[in-house]
Amino acid sequence: VRADLGQIEPRVLAVVSGDPVFAAATREDDLYAPVAQRLGVERPVAKVAVLAAMYGQRSGAAGEALAGLEQAYPVAMGLLDRAYEAGRRGQPLRTYGGRLVPTGRVLAGSPVGGDPALDAARGRFARNALIQCAAAELFKAWAATVRATTTDLGARIVLCLHDELLVHVPRDAAEETSRRVDRALEDASRRWAGGAPVRFVADTSVIARWSDAKD
Repeated sequence: VRADLGQIEPRVLAVVSGDPVFAAATREDDLYAPVAQRLGVERPVAKVAVLAAMYGQRSGAAGEALAGLEQAYPVAMGLLDRAYEAGRRGQPLRTYGGRLVPTGRVLAGSPVGGDPALDAARGRFARNALIQCAAAELFKAWAATVRATTTDLGARIVLCLHDELLVHVPRDAAEETSRRVDRALEDASRRWAGGAPVRFVADTSVIARWSDAKD
C-alpha cells in the first residue's frame, strides 16, 4: 500500500498560520483551484504563487501573483513574512510542534548583518523551515498512527520518503490496510492540528511491487 500526501505544505501553512480564509481552501481535493478563483488567475499560476510564498521567490509570474496572495490571505502571508524577518536577523524560531529552528547558525561562516544577500538567504530558509518542519511533524504523527493501527493486519512500514508512505502487507489485508492508512491520516491530522478546520488528503493505492509506486 502506498500513500502520498496531497499538497501538504500549503495545508500545513493553513494550520500553523490560523488563517481561516486559507483554511477554507483546504476543503477541496485540489487546494489550488479555489485559490486561483479567489486571485482571478489560472490554476498553474496560483500553484506557483503559493509555493513561491513558502520558498521566498518574488520574481517572474510568481512575484506578480504574490501581491494577490498577500491581499487574499493576509494572515498566512503575514506568518511567512514574520518568519522571513526573524531569519534575516538570525533570530530563532519555534515550529508548530515546538522544535527550535536556530536560524543564526545558517551560513555560520558569515555573521548576521555582514552581507545583505546572505541575510536574505537566512530569511528564505526561515520561512520555508517553518512549514517544512511542521509538515515533518505531521508526517511522523501519521506514520506512527499507521503503524499502531495496522500491526494486527501484518502490515509493516518499509519506506518513509518526505510525504509518502510505503507499507508491506499480505495481499488479503491490502484493502483494509488502505482504508486504515486513510483513517490514520484523519485521526493524526485532527490531533496534530488541534481542531483547526483544515483538511488533509492522501493519494492511497494498492500496488504489487515497489516499481509501481509512482505509476
